[in-house]
Amino acid sequence: MTMTVARGLKIDRESAAKFSFLLATPITLAAVLVDIKDFVFNLQFFVGVISSFILGLIVIKFFLEYLKKGSFKWFAIYRVILGIIITFLIFIRL
Repeated sequence: MTMTVARGLKIDRESAAKFSFLLATPITLAAVLVDIKDFVFNLQFFVGVISSFILGLIVIKFFLEYLKKGSFKWFAIYRVILGIIITFLIFIRL
């Protein structure tokens, strides 16, 4: 949503994506701090954290490179449709 709104405010694609990724940082940190007592610090944990970090950096780099020359339109359409479907499913279960 942050990237879609930023584009609606005429912010360039790359800056909108960077801001959105940075905005996720405090939320991710808070989630880790809430559940840190339940973590099991073993080899599998560290392999998972390191591989997730490396893969995340690769995906973010690819996405930012794509946004320099590619269109943001299809990503925005996908996100809006997914949001509508999730909202609909939530209301059906109430």
